[in-house]
This record gives sequence, C-alpha cells and structure tokens, in this order.
Amino acid sequence: MISTILFLSIPLVAIIGHYYVKIKRIELEKNNISDKDRQNIDFLLQENEKLRQRVENLEQIITSIEPDLLSLRPYQKEDNLQKQVEELARKLRNE
Repeated sequence: MISTILFLSIPLVAIIGHYYVKIKRIELEKNNISDKDRQNIDFLLQENEKLRQRVENLEQIITSIEPDLLSLRPYQKEDNLQKQVEELARKLRNE
C-alpha cells in the first residue's frame, strides 16, 4: 500500500513541478526578467532535472523489488501457522 502510494505520488510531483517551473519561466520572460532571475530559473530547471532522474531511479527500484518483500506479513509461512494452530487445538482437546 505504501509502496503503491509512493510509486504513484513521486512521478506526479515531478510532472507537476516540471510544469510549474515551465509556467513560471514563461511568465518571467514576459516581464523582462533580470540576470539574477534567469540564473534562478536555470538553477531550478537543473534541480528539476535531477529530481526527475531520482524519480526514475526510485521507480526502477520499486518495480524491481520482489512482491514478497513489499508485503507486511510476518516471517512465518501461512502453512506453518496453520500447523501450529492445529497442534494447539489437538492439545486443548486432549486436556
């Protein structure tokens, strides 16, 4: 569940962030921006690219993890638990 939310939210944040920066860049270009503002925009674009690459890496990691590792089940197998329950039931009947 958590991995699914993480898997879906990270790309959305990256996409929204990319378009936000792009829109702000267009707005600033219309308003005769200064050199300092252009430097800030370039920095933000580079930062956004780095974040996009990190998102891609996280997606690869999440999709490569085995489903058994993602589940939050106890370490014991269900068959083993079933055997333990049956053994306990037998002991209780014998008493």
